[in-house]
Amino acid sequence: MFLDEGRWESFSQLAVILQNENFRTVRISVGPPGWRPERLLFDRNVFLVSPPSPAELSDLLSTEYVADVQPTESMAMATYAALDLLPTSQRSDAWDGRSSILDKWHISRLLGQLGLRAPQTLLCDTTSPSEAVAELSLPVVLKRRIGASGSHVKVFDTLETLQGFVAAIEHPNDWFYEKFIDGDALVCASCVGDGGIDVIAAYEVIKRIYVRGPSSVVKFRDDPKLEETARILADSLRIRGLMCFDVIRDADGNDWIHDVNPRVFGSFAMSQLAGFDFRGAYVRFLLGRGHVEPSQFNASLSASFAFPEGREDLIRSDPRKTAWLRTCLWVWRNWKLLGSRYFLFFLIERPVALTQRNWTRFRGLLTSRRSAKD
Repeated sequence: MFLDEGRWESFSQLAVILQNENFRTVRISVGPPGWRPERLLFDRNVFLVSPPSPAELSDLLSTEYVADVQPTESMAMATYAALDLLPTSQRSDAWDGRSSILDKWHISRLLGQLGLRAPQTLLCDTTSPSEAVAELSLPVVLKRRIGASGSHVKVFDTLETLQGFVAAIEHPNDWFYEKFIDGDALVCASCVGDGGIDVIAAYEVIKRIYVRGPSSVVKFRDDPKLEETARILADSLRIRGLMCFDVIRDADGNDWIHDVNPRVFGSFAMSQLAGFDFRGAYVRFLLGRGHVEPSQFNASLSASFAFPEGREDLIRSDPRKTAWLRTCLWVWRNWKLLGSRYFLFFLIERPVALTQRNWTRFRGLLTSRRSAKD
């Protein structure tokens, strides 16, 4: 089951991969009504005009058996509460413990208790901007306690801009300050089964889709330090399934964990094609059986490109003379992994979205003209 408030590429890609493995996929999304191309990617689609209550979600799932859930952070708490309302005969316990690490401020405190480094934090409702700057120095990060994909994460270089932003916050208790750490952005992704981590991958983020957003170009690396941290997290948090955490490695080689996400990650398809069998590991986690291929990634690769966001970077990458050939091979490998249904969606999405936007503008123009005549 996938729950979101807008299209998530990693959800769509995982859904079609699971369909190829004969799993039924259900998507519940909050947003404007109307036909959307991503309907093609899920066996059942439910679109809601407002976030559902746990009771409403539970009712929507009353005819399903829920093997696992992949919710966005904003919908996660209602999702887990809804699952608790279902009889045990209709659900697994795969998500036990995940709700405890949704709050980014809470997880930063928990990391310290585990002996892992996390940037210093201060709650926004009990600390003024001037006090935060005095304690953490500039630049300073301001984060919403529950958020994802870089949304509601701001970096301020001056006290004045920070004060202006904080003054406009409606619920200060939902936000916290975090010390800014300069360094390399690293990610460690894993799939954790009942016996521990089955597959683990570490990579450096070379380029993002947007500032502090999902990565579009990465470089996989052999990093025992990150892998050991992942094992500490998996053993201590007792989280099973797909999980990743984000790290800033400073100039002294210290790792500062600033985010932990117990859900599918944006690099899922990239990791699979790079030689990390997350598909096999996740299927085995869901079924309690199955085979996982040993990781055999090509350490000589200078970069891996997310599909489809990394296409322009790949086309412009060196050596330019063979970029078109590498792009064709990249498309073919993703086609084999994701299947024809995903590519059909990818081909029709932009024309459909453009038509819908133009129709909305046309209706708005007609409405305004009629109002002017009246």
